[in-house]
Amino acid sequence: MKRSIIAFMFVAGTAMAGTTSKEVIAPSPAPEPSLWQWFAGGSVGYLFDTEEEMYHLHVGVDTPWNWGGWRPSIFLEAGYTENEESAVIIDPTGPPTAVFTTSLNSEFSMVPVTLNFKLERELVHHLSFYFGVGAGVAFTEFDASALYFSGPVAVSEDDEVFYAQVFAGLNYNVTDSFEIYGGARWLYLDDSDISGLPSGVAGFDDDFLGELGVRFNF
Repeated sequence: MKRSIIAFMFVAGTAMAGTTSKEVIAPSPAPEPSLWQWFAGGSVGYLFDTEEEMYHLHVGVDTPWNWGGWRPSIFLEAGYTENEESAVIIDPTGPPTAVFTTSLNSEFSMVPVTLNFKLERELVHHLSFYFGVGAGVAFTEFDASALYFSGPVAVSEDDEVFYAQVFAGLNYNVTDSFEIYGGARWLYLDDSDISGLPSGVAGFDDDFLGELGVRFNF
């Protein structure tokens, strides 16, 4: 009996010695989230003084820094607006014995390109407040035409001038990759007066803008 037990233990031990132990594979660590969050978006707005629409497109990045709950962002932006006006002016080419007037039709267009810095802070879940500043160059174009007593006259000028803005508003995170925002801007255009521009035809020096926009995060 003892010999049978010893033989059984010998066979069992030999069988166990021949089997390989199962390897434990540790799970791969989850990838760390990117510290730099790229985004792109656009907005449509209304200029209160000029009473015209203005459109913007932008692309930028949320930085990894956190300044007491404020997260800074940097983005490049381009805008577009135009303003058409008509004014009655005195015709300087008319006969000296009478006062002649004519209609002056003008169009002013502007494409500002700015580099902007923004700070954003969460107020409640999904809702944040933001404000920032930007500066750059505005590509402007002015066209005017009038039918004088002596004949038709047309003027066309373009220029590149300094442009700046201050903005603030609220941002709502619909999902991790999609946001909507609304806010206001103060816009400033340097040296926007066109030489020889008659009184009554408005140029663009500064204005307030209300806007709504969307942003996509990548």
